[in-house]
Amino acid sequence: MANARVGDARRGEDPSVRKLEEVSASLFTKEASLFVPSGTMGNLVSVAAWTRPRDLVVASCSSHLARQELPGVSLLSVSLIGIEAPGGTFSARQVEEAIGRLPASRRPTVRLVCAENTHNASGGAVFPISSLRRIRAFCRKRSIRFHVDGSRIFNASVASGIGTEGYGKCCDSMMFCLSKGLGGPVGSGVVGSREFVGEARQACFRLGGGMRQAGIVAAGGLYALRHQVARLAEDHENARTLARILGEIPGIEVINEPVETNIVLFRWGAPSTGQRALRDRLGERGVLLDDRNYPIFRAVTHLGIGKREIARAARALREVFGR
Repeated sequence: MANARVGDARRGEDPSVRKLEEVSASLFTKEASLFVPSGTMGNLVSVAAWTRPRDLVVASCSSHLARQELPGVSLLSVSLIGIEAPGGTFSARQVEEAIGRLPASRRPTVRLVCAENTHNASGGAVFPISSLRRIRAFCRKRSIRFHVDGSRIFNASVASGIGTEGYGKCCDSMMFCLSKGLGGPVGSGVVGSREFVGEARQACFRLGGGMRQAGIVAAGGLYALRHQVARLAEDHENARTLARILGEIPGIEVINEPVETNIVLFRWGAPSTGQRALRDRLGERGVLLDDRNYPIFRAVTHLGIGKREIARAARALREVFGR
């Protein structure tokens, strides 16, 4: 990053950004790619590129798009049709049924279907590629576009053994994150056809995503793609180790057993400590958990957390939850 060649990325003059976009597109067998500051912006510019005001988007009710990103999507005057999908995985039949429930006058305005892989709210569950292929086939017949929120698509690829090119062929566009498990400092990529990326780029500029010497962070993302993908298997093993340890603590139930990737969801069956006090006690021991759904917790393994850190976290969890 310190030695990155930089330029005005907004004008397409940053060589490091251009290289990152070139590599990103090739990984997913797409024509073009766009480097954006965040995954949320990546999904938003994708929806903006594929839709127009008053259009409809179909997605899982528990997806990040539906639960966390909907306020941004609503600013586009686009509405969402939610599919109740346990585990975040839905089928082409469910998409067809969701569209079929709409009044006939509204059906032509369904422009986009969105899937999430891996699925965050379900503990990093991998969306089966066979289902993605069938959804893509259905969408093609209906002239509907298919976008994948691939925030953790490299986790899905490593866990399933399916290459990124295979996942790229299952959709019209995809967003993927360079941070999270890959350890990049900031940023995400959006891939698709040249026409789509051109539309997404204009939406990105309108939303304030135009950057100047972005090659500094793009170089970190490029390093992540070249060197940090295979090691995601270590994160998955560490998450499974953590899940086994949690399962041995009385009163703790691991919700997403067996753990597929790098997220562990667990429930504390008999809370004996208030949320803030529990957070403080764990924090004193150097352990941070997502406790927004207390007494359900989310623990995530990623670059920088190895076996030593897992062992330390295990001791802290036993001390706090085992009382």
